[in-house]
Amino acid sequence: MGIYWGTSDLFAMSQIGVVLFAGGYFIVAGSLSIGELFTFMTCESMVIWPVRHLGRVLTDSGKAVVSLGRINEVLTETEEAPARVVSNGRARGEIQLAGLTLGYDDTPVLRDIDLHIAAGESLGIVGPPGSGKSTLIRALLKLYPYTNGSLTLDGEEVSDLDRHWLRQQIAVVLQEPFLYSKSIRANLTIGREQAPEADLQRAVNDAAIATSIQRFPRGFEEMVGERGVTLSGGQRQRLALARALLKEPPVLVLDDSLSAVDTGTERQILEALKRRKGRQTTIIIAHRLSSVIDADRIAVLHEGSICQLGSHAQLAREDGPYRRLCDIQGALDRAIVSDTVLVTPEGARS
Repeated sequence: MGIYWGTSDLFAMSQIGVVLFAGGYFIVAGSLSIGELFTFMTCESMVIWPVRHLGRVLTDSGKAVVSLGRINEVLTETEEAPARVVSNGRARGEIQLAGLTLGYDDTPVLRDIDLHIAAGESLGIVGPPGSGKSTLIRALLKLYPYTNGSLTLDGEEVSDLDRHWLRQQIAVVLQEPFLYSKSIRANLTIGREQAPEADLQRAVNDAAIATSIQRFPRGFEEMVGERGVTLSGGQRQRLALARALLKEPPVLVLDDSLSAVDTGTERQILEALKRRKGRQTTIIIAHRLSSVIDADRIAVLHEGSICQLGSHAQLAREDGPYRRLCDIQGALDRAIVSDTVLVTPEGARS
């Protein structure tokens, strides 16, 4: 817009200037009167400004068409069915999947999933991209309807539960979390506005973000910008994790939410989650095995089905995708360590 208005102003004023100088020349020459020049310049101004605004109208018309399309997409969307089960209070966090099948556009992503997650249990979920890990969480949040099989929370079918109550019971930390253009404190307390200061401090400590907050000039009152543009990727993930921990939900889901933190910080966070063990059902989706090693059980998804289920020690001994993943990541870790070993000029390794 700045280029458009600046350029059009230049052309319009230049045109008026040319007409004024040319008209002055003809007036001096006696071939044009002052009234005729004034009339011509008035008519010119009446034409040039609408022509300028025509470009603006065309631009805004394009934006309006796009906006109407977006609004129409929302207005024509089928309304979700009302809840048949009205739940109150706090959920226990027991999740049961029986023959669950879910897909997009008639293409199945999850196929006949059978899984029981006890209240307070920690479950790790690993698998290649496209295996259905995030789809499983979206089904739990009632974001995508399932038609085949059963998915229950505390024995109640998720499709029958009230959406607002259901999503209050589950806190999800995504790989790319959304932060608002507000202070750190305001972002942390979105799910629990009246949280005591002690709980707030405990949450940031468990998420390993307390030290970073202390380094900001204004501490908890520091503004983070839209989507947390003033923070690093790891800081955004840890801040979103602290927000979820502060809410103290019955079900906590970490969807590859530690991918941007270093291994030392990751270990600190996992130790804090281990201390919370039993207080909430925890589902950890990850590509790095270090994030799920301490989980009570680990489910390995492959092409929408659970191909392995057990503890880290059990799965590491079995021949299968999990063991191969352990071998690959172990070799990668050893290569990284080998590459970071420095050789001094005297030949001593450091």
